[in-house]
Amino acid sequence: MNSVPIVFVHVHHPDVWADMARDIAGAFSRPFAVVLTCRDAEMPLADVDSPHVVFTRRLTVENRGRDVLPFMKALRAEGEGFAIGLKLHTKRSVHRADGDDWRRFLTASLLAGQGGNPEALVAMERLPTLGLVAPEAHLLSLRSRIVLNGRITRQMMQAMQLGLTLGELEARRFAAGSMFWFRREALAPFTNPVLEPLFAAERGQLDGTAAHAAERLFAAVAERQGYLAAGTEALPALLASAPDQHAAIVEAAAAAARNPFVLPLAQFWQRYPAALVAAHYLYAYAPSPVWRTARALLKRFTVDR
Repeated sequence: MNSVPIVFVHVHHPDVWADMARDIAGAFSRPFAVVLTCRDAEMPLADVDSPHVVFTRRLTVENRGRDVLPFMKALRAEGEGFAIGLKLHTKRSVHRADGDDWRRFLTASLLAGQGGNPEALVAMERLPTLGLVAPEAHLLSLRSRIVLNGRITRQMMQAMQLGLTLGELEARRFAAGSMFWFRREALAPFTNPVLEPLFAAERGQLDGTAAHAAERLFAAVAERQGYLAAGTEALPALLASAPDQHAAIVEAAAAAARNPFVLPLAQFWQRYPAALVAAHYLYAYAPSPVWRTARALLKRFTVDR
């Protein structure tokens, strides 16, 4: 098997990719490969200008499933030709004022290292039980974060025969932002074509899609495959400790980490999850003036004091 790590990137915004390509080029002083997915075969894409790039492949995919379905297709296309990969995407989060800052934080955390060796990659090579590494402070609790995605998440777990209930899943953590280092074997269930029909046509959904469900399942799938999922904040302690301490180290580090971008749900939504579902459908299907009025009223009663 080729030991060269592969950087998988779904490119929806080519201008963002140009910046990301420079960051990737500067992060490696060792051989690596790049696999790009994008919706348009004619889209001009920046090169990763590095002498360490072994190969670059480009896969044209339909605009469906956000960054997740293209990633799954790229995984299938690469097969067993690699052991460790990095999943990135040109996340812009246009519904947020800090979307670009959030993306830069995620990629900087995953590419950080010394001597051209990303710290997370080094940790995965030294710790064969490590299956997924999330960005700093982004291995978040799933408590109250499945509500809008319950139905599609259950369908995806059943399709992969994961053997988890939604309640059991909610007790776990997930890699928020859908960017992470991973071991190919840890995410092997995501290469199953049976998952593809679960991805609906793109219409600007902010939640409740198969892509959102997969985001909540990547770490759980890695764990069900027998691997450990950790945040970058746990890596130094993991490398210095015995394997029987690893699970406790990951949990303690994730619980102590402070995330400036992903805020906890207001207590109102945690107390009344049905109201969160109703608000989601109001946003998705109500005319804009109705939704704007409802959102203003909701803020008055749901913001934590």
